[in-house]
Amino acid sequence: MKATDSHSFVVFSGGSACNHILDTFHKTSTNDVSYILGISDNGGSTSELIRVLGGPSVGDLRSRLIRLMDTVQEPTKEMTAIKELLSYRLPVSDNHQKVRDEWGLIVEGRHIRWNGISIEKKEAIRGFLTLFEFEILKRAHKRFNFCNGSIGNFFLTGARLFTGSLEAAIFLFASITGITSVPTSVVPAINSNQTVTIAAALLDGETLVGQCEISHPSPQKPKTGHNQPRKRRMNPIDAFVHYDDIFDMRLDDNSHYSNHDNENDNANLFYSKHVEEKLTSPIDKIYYINEYGQEIYPVPNPKVISQISTKSSLIYSIGSLYTSLVPCLILRGVGNAIAQSQSLKHKILMLNGTNDRETSDYTALDFITSIASALKESQRIDARRAFYQSFDDSDQESDYLDVPDGVFSSMSSQNSSFASAYNTPSSSYSYNSNNLMSIGSMPGSPSYHFPPFPDHLFYPSPVSTFITHLVYLDNTAIKVDVNAIERMGIKCVRIKGSYSETGEPVYTNESCKEAIDNICI
Repeated sequence: MKATDSHSFVVFSGGSACNHILDTFHKTSTNDVSYILGISDNGGSTSELIRVLGGPSVGDLRSRLIRLMDTVQEPTKEMTAIKELLSYRLPVSDNHQKVRDEWGLIVEGRHIRWNGISIEKKEAIRGFLTLFEFEILKRAHKRFNFCNGSIGNFFLTGARLFTGSLEAAIFLFASITGITSVPTSVVPAINSNQTVTIAAALLDGETLVGQCEISHPSPQKPKTGHNQPRKRRMNPIDAFVHYDDIFDMRLDDNSHYSNHDNENDNANLFYSKHVEEKLTSPIDKIYYINEYGQEIYPVPNPKVISQISTKSSLIYSIGSLYTSLVPCLILRGVGNAIAQSQSLKHKILMLNGTNDRETSDYTALDFITSIASALKESQRIDARRAFYQSFDDSDQESDYLDVPDGVFSSMSSQNSSFASAYNTPSSSYSYNSNNLMSIGSMPGSPSYHFPPFPDHLFYPSPVSTFITHLVYLDNTAIKVDVNAIERMGIKCVRIKGSYSETGEPVYTNESCKEAIDNICI
């Protein structure tokens, strides 16, 4: 039996690296592929949308949808024109009015980029661009910076604001571009209309907030011979305060009200993904935070769990480990869904060809351990929730305080759902809470009136339930200890690699397809 006969994929990935190997999955299956992407990016054109309009990041979603136009269908003259329009970025220029004028030509339908697009599709696309323009004008005091703006991002944002749904906006984009003609889907890891933010706790105790700061920080501008800080420290008097005034007025250093919400405040608008500067310390944990910096535990898009439960192969794609993959894996229910899926026959990790800022000096074992730890953290969050749910709301708060030693053992027998759901064999996983927020010990936290979570009752799944195969390049710059990895129950598959124009090891669609075929047959 060929892999294409009945094979399907669910792919966890970021927005750019995986785009180079999409043909691998579509030539190995009948286009039955679901891509799970995070919505926490806060750099580039997306950062300006978030600053002015709020909402989730759409840049990676738009990038994947655009790339799929060439993958799932034969290009026509009109589809090529639509792709060029939605892929177009406004120029980077100090003359903001010139950029604004070009945007005006686009939204009015008079720009050359509209050539070749039928009137019905032109007006459908333009309708959402005009709505986007209307929302920007309503917030004119924020002075939206159109430089480097992605027309595709503007369309998705306009569609989301009109429908009130991120997934509806993706559907409209896919429908206009013809992607809905095949069983291929692009699924946001979290289905939300709100801004989603991740943070990284480093081993040295430092915390980095936002994907841009973790992965590709904006260049620091020199000021009088010194480096200007990327972000000014929050005044404690101003913390946790909402500015509801339409002009968002704030006190400056001289106690005068001023409007700081302008285009010059957005340091993330221009950045480079090729950052050589290493992190000051390795990443210990990635987690989601609310607007006040407190750790939260988002629920994944139900489609994520559904795809894991129905597809035959899971792919952890190449790309940024901690800002593309891990944010999708730590979501509630994902770890258990992957470990317990009856449909997944193969769970394949595609190892990057080189390390980046997030994974400096990592080996293949480090990648495997990080992915497994993220999924175990997802399981642990589920276990904590089941533990807290085991308490009766009618119980008094005093019953939860000063709990005698050994009481958790009896609790586990009283709550069969908790005990049975997490009775997998013990592994080498250990939970390090030294560098994490002990939110449960804070008087204002929801878990303050519960006893501490009993770690000794939590048994995460072994690594081999999350990863069955490791695919790596024969010219990889990352050390691969095949014997150590295979002792974990993971099969190593070595494939022929190539080199990029800059001399870095890269995957080719041909070698990837051959490897996936051999694994999946």
